[in-house]
Amino acid sequence: MPTLEVLHWWTSAGEVEAADVLKQGLAERGLNWQDYPVPGGGGDSAMAVLKARVINGSPPGAAQIIGPNIQYWSGLGFLQPLSNPALAADGLFYPVVDDLIRVDGQVVAVPLSIHRINWMWLNPKVFEQLDLPLPTTWSQLMRAAPRLRAAGIVPLAHGNQPWQNATLFEVLLLSEAGPEFYRRYFVEQDPAVLEDIRVVATFERLRELKSLMDPGMINRSWQDASRMVADGDAAAQIMGDWVKGAFTAWGLKAGEDYLCLAVPGTNEQHLYSIDTFVQFKDNPNPISAQPFIETLLAPSVQREFSLAKGTIPVRRDLTMAGFDDCSRASHHVFNQAADEHRLAPSMAHSMATSPETEDAVFEIVHRFFIDDSVSPETATAQLAQSLRALK
Repeated sequence: MPTLEVLHWWTSAGEVEAADVLKQGLAERGLNWQDYPVPGGGGDSAMAVLKARVINGSPPGAAQIIGPNIQYWSGLGFLQPLSNPALAADGLFYPVVDDLIRVDGQVVAVPLSIHRINWMWLNPKVFEQLDLPLPTTWSQLMRAAPRLRAAGIVPLAHGNQPWQNATLFEVLLLSEAGPEFYRRYFVEQDPAVLEDIRVVATFERLRELKSLMDPGMINRSWQDASRMVADGDAAAQIMGDWVKGAFTAWGLKAGEDYLCLAVPGTNEQHLYSIDTFVQFKDNPNPISAQPFIETLLAPSVQREFSLAKGTIPVRRDLTMAGFDDCSRASHHVFNQAADEHRLAPSMAHSMATSPETEDAVFEIVHRFFIDDSVSPETATAQLAQSLRALK
């Protein structure tokens, strides 16, 4: 059986199960998936490995590349244009997805699924046992914190890593300022908003939430933070819906063992990231292109992959029958936000801006998070200076 080497960064329990769906789908089309996982949240390590391999003339058969990086790699002349009836089908994908996978009218990436990032994951038993209301506002979460701590429970599980801190920051900016401001700030880098008081308020909120975390968060993985919620050692976690994939892999059920609430202030907002794959002009196995595309877009694969990973399918013609309330909510809000032009592309997950800008945000936000002597006003000014320079 011909082999296709696939480079990606899916290493958590839910992500591995989702990748297994793709492996089985490829096998049914006569192609063996050779796994090349590169650990590291957000894919930074994977991109570094991919660059080295492409420069050395030995690209993998396919690779996970997302967001504006697709245009970057295509502009360098490395990506193989893709053709398939499904990719050309009118209206099969949301406009934001269709725009993402095309460069100069040519399709150069295969879309797979859509993440919602502005989620708060809760252990309902913790709140029931302490007779606490589910926190739908920041003030409710802050008021619950003393009683949670008194019971030996961490109010907010988190991992103090640059990408996790940046994820929390972007979610809070969406919460404080809304999707239009979010896009002006991260996508357009509009000088008129870079030092807005709402950015200062976002840094203030980030420091406030830090007070709900525990000293053990230093370099904690997101999976370990999720496990704290699952085990009742923590009450909540703010993170994308890959958490749901992990919960599913651990045998937990939505609505019983965990709950999903939109981050306060973002109930009608969808901060998104889209899973996409590319192939290269120097593809070591060129016959793999069609079975690879057909596998990723097959309705059954789209469905089973999203059920395992926590996402929603990228195909618009699939129903959400059999999906849980979290996925159905994500699907509903994505459709509504897409219709009303309120979608927010994730900066922290490579959907909104250049890698250089992303790196600058990571550094400044992380420095603010670990150093309490940096004021919200100073961090806002530093970030504004960097964004102006990188525009």
